[in-house]
Amino acid sequence: MALRSHLLNVVAFAAALLPARAAIRSYPLEARTVYAIRISREAPTTCVFPGPLTALEGAGVSTKPEDGPAVLLSHQAGAGFFTVRALQENASAALNVVFRDRVYALSFSVAADPDRTVVFEDQADEKRDGINYAGLIEQARTNSRLPEGGGRLEIDRTEPGSTTCYPNFRVTIAEVCRFEDEDALVFRLRLENPAEKPVRYDPAGLAVRVGFEVYPAKSTDASGAIPARGNAEAWIVIARNAAGGRADLTVHEAFSILVPSSPAP
Repeated sequence: MALRSHLLNVVAFAAALLPARAAIRSYPLEARTVYAIRISREAPTTCVFPGPLTALEGAGVSTKPEDGPAVLLSHQAGAGFFTVRALQENASAALNVVFRDRVYALSFSVAADPDRTVVFEDQADEKRDGINYAGLIEQARTNSRLPEGGGRLEIDRTEPGSTTCYPNFRVTIAEVCRFEDEDALVFRLRLENPAEKPVRYDPAGLAVRVGFEVYPAKSTDASGAIPARGNAEAWIVIARNAAGGRADLTVHEAFSILVPSSPAP
């Protein structure tokens, strides 16, 4: 599996950089499994799910340091990830994560070689060309939210800020991430509408032009609407050239974004 291969490469790279053999791990989501996650007092451990979490219920864990929990939890509502850190020596805790109407059980315990990032893969996610492109978008989204040095994946990444203008709106490339094994680029786009009326577009038709080559999106996370005098965010992933071979695009190409109008109802 290309995604797992990529993560294994990241583990090897991270192991060379982190003195405590800190690991980045990947697990398939399975509701009948209790996941044992190694944590420490010195460094945070971030757990990443392939979408927003519904609820977190735990024992020995709290978001409030004043409660004196064994494990401190940090989570923002609507996010698909959370971070934990041990506050006590030999701390242990348990957490149930509600995700897509299923409950996943996690246990935490202090270890000399803690996990720094734990990625849970949804095996039911739609795949194309044998690659979970939607999962790449979620990895890039989570990576962009993490602070520097806070368990980020070691991938090529840039924030070009280049803009493509349309008559009623403009789209700016806020971020580009490259996943080498999948030969894929993930784009975070910012769409801005200065007009008094909302703008609708077709998410399924989003594409990226590089020179004379056009790369249709393999997967998108976009609403299809930009509010009046407002902004919207969209994520897309591209991969492979027109002949179906590797594109080998870097994050530093001269990109322009193609945003088609929404089809008539």
